[in-house]
Amino acid sequence: MKISGIQGEMYDTLIQPTEWRYSASIVGLVKYLEYHNFSYKYLNDCDEIPNGAVNGFDGVLYNQSDISEEKYLDFAEYYFQKDMTHKRIEAILNDFENIEEDKREDKIKEVNDLIKSKTVLKNVFKKLKFDGNNSEEILNLINDNRSEIIKSIFRYGKNMYSCYSNTNLMLSGDNPHCRLVGYTVDEGRKSRSLGFCFSKESYEANDISEFDFIPFAFSNFDLYETFFINNNYSIEMLCETNEYLSEKLSENNSKDSSRLKLLKVLKEGADFINYDVEIVTKSRDDEYYETLFVRLSNLKALQKLGENSLGFSYNISKDYWLNLEQEVYERCLNDVLLDDLILFMLKLYYKKEDKVNKTTVKFRTDTLIDINVNWKYSKGLFGGKTMAEISKDLELAKKLGYVTANKLIELKRKNKIDSYAQKIIGPLVAHDYDRVKEVILSLSSYTDIEYPFFYPFLENAEENKELIMAFASSLKDPTRKNNND
Repeated sequence: MKISGIQGEMYDTLIQPTEWRYSASIVGLVKYLEYHNFSYKYLNDCDEIPNGAVNGFDGVLYNQSDISEEKYLDFAEYYFQKDMTHKRIEAILNDFENIEEDKREDKIKEVNDLIKSKTVLKNVFKKLKFDGNNSEEILNLINDNRSEIIKSIFRYGKNMYSCYSNTNLMLSGDNPHCRLVGYTVDEGRKSRSLGFCFSKESYEANDISEFDFIPFAFSNFDLYETFFINNNYSIEMLCETNEYLSEKLSENNSKDSSRLKLLKVLKEGADFINYDVEIVTKSRDDEYYETLFVRLSNLKALQKLGENSLGFSYNISKDYWLNLEQEVYERCLNDVLLDDLILFMLKLYYKKEDKVNKTTVKFRTDTLIDINVNWKYSKGLFGGKTMAEISKDLELAKKLGYVTANKLIELKRKNKIDSYAQKIIGPLVAHDYDRVKEVILSLSSYTDIEYPFFYPFLENAEENKELIMAFASSLKDPTRKNNND
């Protein structure tokens, strides 16, 4: 929420983090004000609350006159300087005399390629090219057209303004509809299609000019997907939380996806978030924002995963890779169990034609079973059983899986090991528990081995299916030398 025209104060405008758009605007605005050394004040530090302020929310008091196009573009150039093409050109030209002779031709080509990479630069330089001797002329052209250059690069940059907002509305005043992508409106469409049940009046259209600061609030603009944590208990905490997130994401130099990097930061940051919050995400590929609600109880469950080894990827289709670690972390935060994921991994293990490391698949499957059991136990899904009783049954199921495999080898029926495993997994996937019972009873009769872990499954199949998963996971040929056999 934004209030202007405050009387009797050093500042004339108040903005409060009443929802994520205002929160993100505040974070970007504070960065802007601090960069230019403009004065501002947190509402929580004020002795008196301005009329119209929303109770229960902190806010930022500032002067509207401190925001101008010139200073906004100056800040944009500073903040996104890594992607400001003209800054890279300036850096080369300012150091050109110090470049070794044999490397100058490469630098000349680089400058001319940079000029051609942006329409605004091609328009500024027209047919002028860098030849190694006209550095001053090019630098002067950049200085004379700096605002135009910054404005164009920032407006259309895929990781800059266009990622977050309608480029036609940049640096505009308050609009009849919101400037953010996913919120903005195509004026050519019929207005009745805007709202819930085709009601124009139900459409949420509020917009403020400060929404232009949102691109500066999201984390790490070099990532393909960026994040904003709406930790709006106070403005100080809001800014510190998002600064911490950016720092931790920057420290991760792996090739993990942006989302997995975020999940790892959440998993490793014990004191990072201490109550339920929403995390707003924005991908360059999407014309909308997404929201991830992080409940503290789920976050603590994520942190309890500790050093469990979950690194595994599998190409399911042309456009989709399963990243096991990311999948588990997301399910943890979304309170979703791993039953289907465990069954997928079991099917993958017994799928002969797949060129995957079977040992890795086996270890990851066992880890998933242990995690799933702990999650179910915390939800009270095992009736009155204690964790010690559940663990004892699981260990027995795993042990008897190995014993059964060895017995089939003794009976010279090694080929039946995978066959029985698949006969168990298939019905589990289909939730055909009667068929699972038939197969295990048949296997018990065939090998003359009693399965005490099987009795709980007979009583309540849904509640005790992890026992069958653990048994199937251990029902493997111990003589295999090649993981992919």
